[in-house]
Amino acid sequence: MDEEEAERSAEDVWTEDYDEHIDGEEPKILKPKKKRHYGLIIALVVVLLILLVWTVLSPEVLPETGDSRAAWESDQYLGDYVGYRDIWAGNMTWGLAIRGPHNVAAGQSINISVLVTKIYEKPGNWFLQGAGISLKNVSVFMYNDTEETFLASMTGWSDSDLGPVAIITVEFDQPGTYDLYVYVKFLVNMDMQIGFLPLETVQINRAYLDVPIIVV
Repeated sequence: MDEEEAERSAEDVWTEDYDEHIDGEEPKILKPKKKRHYGLIIALVVVLLILLVWTVLSPEVLPETGDSRAAWESDQYLGDYVGYRDIWAGNMTWGLAIRGPHNVAAGQSINISVLVTKIYEKPGNWFLQGAGISLKNVSVFMYNDTEETFLASMTGWSDSDLGPVAIITVEFDQPGTYDLYVYVKFLVNMDMQIGFLPLETVQINRAYLDVPIIVV
């Protein structure tokens, strides 16, 4: 093979190789699959459901009663109490109205009713809508100069337009004049624009009755 044929042969090989690259199909570029954010969507739905349930289960905000508590069963007035709370969630004035019969026969049971009201409230900011309460304990005690005696606790409570009412059943075995006071414990729940917040537990250690119980 002379030099001219060798050059032609090398050129033909180069041309064939070049043509293969030109005439061949371009390699396919695989696009990456889009990631599905199902986990994020599910988490968002769960959070929204929790917020919805949290809001629906919010306790009812108690109305401000002003002085209306004084008119509650006024013919059976035994006493009342007013207490003031000033905390970060706002200013609140709580009231008790205590009702029941003044006179009772020895050995006879009587019911003493204790109404818890919200006399006034000013929430601490726009996000807080107002407070409601749930009663935890209402008890009646007898006292004199030397001692205090536990008589009875509530067996339950019910809602009214003015607030929750606890009923305590008390019985006196011996005739006499009895001075009493009530102990009240309740949980304050603050309703917010979304959900509610258990705010604080309030205890009224001694709310003295203004009227003694006369047992004959």
